Amino acid sequence: MRVLAINAGSATLKFGVFESARTLPLIDSAIDHPAVDAATFEEIERHLHRAGVTTLDGIGHRVAHGGPLLSNAVLVDEEVEREIGKASALAPHHNPAALAGIRLTRERWPGVRHVAVFDTAFHGDMPEYAHSYAVPPSWRAAGVRRYGFHGLSHQGVLAAVSTELKRPPSELRIVSCHIGSGASVCAIDRGRSVDTSMGMTALEGLVMGTRCGDLDPGVPGFVARALGLTLAQIEAALYSDSGLKGLSGESSDLRIVEKRAGEGVAAAQLAMQVHAYRVRKYIGAYAAAMGGCDAVAFTGGAGENSAALRRRIVDGLEFIGLELDEERNRAYSPNTEVAQLQSSRSAVAVLVVQAREQLAIARETFRALNDQASGLV
Repeated sequence: MRVLAINAGSATLKFGVFESARTLPLIDSAIDHPAVDAATFEEIERHLHRAGVTTLDGIGHRVAHGGPLLSNAVLVDEEVEREIGKASALAPHHNPAALAGIRLTRERWPGVRHVAVFDTAFHGDMPEYAHSYAVPPSWRAAGVRRYGFHGLSHQGVLAAVSTELKRPPSELRIVSCHIGSGASVCAIDRGRSVDTSMGMTALEGLVMGTRCGDLDPGVPGFVARALGLTLAQIEAALYSDSGLKGLSGESSDLRIVEKRAGEGVAAAQLAMQVHAYRVRKYIGAYAAAMGGCDAVAFTGGAGENSAALRRRIVDGLEFIGLELDEERNRAYSPNTEVAQLQSSRSAVAVLVVQAREQLAIARETFRALNDQASGLV
């Protein structure tokens, strides 16, 4: 059985072909800054032909938000497409691209089974007190709650940390930090997501490339009155002109902001300070929420590639027993699947985990296809 896993993120479209849920991919590639259109999938098809992949048994699609009705991986039909479309209001920068990809691939490979895999699923079992907003009952009845994102990534971190530390998930309290263009922190308490920094939409939580993260909910009303902005203008600014871009005044790319900060640019230095502070604050909060912490793990583009970022974040976390080995931190290669970076004296493990979301998509797709074959769906 061969499965194509498609992961349309905020900056890249990544894809891989897998023959089972336990083998390395036959293809593992990415297209930078894609417009999810016919040309994108023509490029993917060229990769398939070059690798000798002439048939597919299933195509798995990462979908950021399943809304209130879709959580577990599900075979795609017209009704599923409609629900993904409805949830686009909650993930306007992600769901439309995923839905476009689903529709285009269903046209291009009509005889292949398609599976939607939801980034919100891993957080679906969060305690009610963690996912509830203190808003009127009618709002909550309409679906206003915290859903969380990057579930595929955090789920992969759980598996990798458990294997690396040779301890079952039921014994581990992990703070997982997915840091890239989009970013979130997840408290994984003995195998279960019990809290996460993103909420109903992908705006809440950490400072991201262009997204604001945590914000006083009174701000939109204030800027509407003070600056005469419309709701659409405010929403666009919070999604596209805030975060590192808004703080630095020039770029959403952490590598560029980091370089400018090293050159002494005050706005870039502030952006890096706010970025690291927000992550550190969540790590401390989630250690408290779980009653302790056994491991802090970094994943995602920036989390894997920036030793300076990891150092900035963990500085000040000695009070929870965490001590970084700076030599290990600097020497880590992003090509390594998982590595430990803590010193020998540290009571808390510090790990870097290579993001393998395509593998997670493939695993969920294989599971859905096998369930269908067994008559379970």
